[in-house]
Amino acid sequence: MLNIGATPPHLGKALTGHQQFTAPEQPEQDPRWDKLIVLGVNIDQSNSISYATYHNRSDRIGFTGDACNLPFEDKAIDIVFSNAVLEHVPRALQPAMAREIMRVGKKWFVTTPNYWFPYEMHHKLPFFQFLPARVQRHIQLRYGTWPESEIISLLSARRMRRLFPVGNVETLRVTFWPETVIAYYSGDAETVDGSSNGSLRS
Repeated sequence: MLNIGATPPHLGKALTGHQQFTAPEQPEQDPRWDKLIVLGVNIDQSNSISYATYHNRSDRIGFTGDACNLPFEDKAIDIVFSNAVLEHVPRALQPAMAREIMRVGKKWFVTTPNYWFPYEMHHKLPFFQFLPARVQRHIQLRYGTWPESEIISLLSARRMRRLFPVGNVETLRVTFWPETVIAYYSGDAETVDGSSNGSLRS
């Protein structure tokens, strides 16, 4: 399995200030996936080192690399997993990352926060993503809502369908509105079937 954007568990602390290790964030934390050989790739070297150090296992391999240019042959990876990484990639490069996932993976599972969810989780502000880009940038720099070097580019279900034309795209709702968009491919679908993709909002 290839885990794109692999890091030690941290989402709980980032979102709530408290890390709950009883809620797995990544497949390799689940005992049912214990026998998998996992390659954890991150574009940041310190994150890839932290990933390998955290797991401290010979079958949990952390390495530094670019998800838009993966060093693998076509269909070399059984499963590609990416949880809340795609929105951190510049919008112009998101198609390249999607193509690489589809190229190297026999199957894949990709999640990203829903553009249409009214609360932007990274900046922790309501309706932030709907503001003009220059206003977003001003707030980000002025109030330090997110590291100034990075711009978050959220995706809708419609855009995910364009990026991943093979497989399925669904939304996941825990609260009053779908928070997450998921693209997945189990190896047997040819194209996205809009009539069977669940609750979608573009």
